[in-house]
Amino acid sequence: MIYKLEKKQLDWCMDLALKRSGTHNHAETKNSVNCFKDKAGWYRHYLGVLGELAYSIHTGFKIRPFTGEADNGTDFDNGVDVKASDTKYKPNLLLFEKQFARKFAKSYVLVWIRLPYVQIIGEIKREKVIELKEIKNFGWGNSYFVNNKHLSNIIL
Repeated sequence: MIYKLEKKQLDWCMDLALKRSGTHNHAETKNSVNCFKDKAGWYRHYLGVLGELAYSIHTGFKIRPFTGEADNGTDFDNGVDVKASDTKYKPNLLLFEKQFARKFAKSYVLVWIRLPYVQIIGEIKREKVIELKEIKNFGWGNSYFVNNKHLSNIIL
């Protein structure tokens, strides 16, 4: 599903991303690495919030309010962790191996950001990630790579 975001929504996402990033002074943490070395430290949070907004629009689940605390590995109360990418080509799901071992989402949703459009690529359960993952290292430690063809449509 593809959604076109309005300026008001983009501004809201930017505001929340800056708040989240600012809690750690826009620095990298064990749970949040800036893989976008040519982008500002808050950029990864912006992509994340855009992905959460897409999922929220699609499902009706509310985005958690900003509390200044890190999440427990999920972005929504139904156990979903949203991953977002603004790659040039349709992204695959990437999950840091160490973070996957520490944080337990029930499922992962992948969103492709091509502003002002956001596209929900699909969802995969944690157990399927374990079954289908390939381990790759793109320079930030081992990551679980799951080809986007393995993601399913979100069932509401």
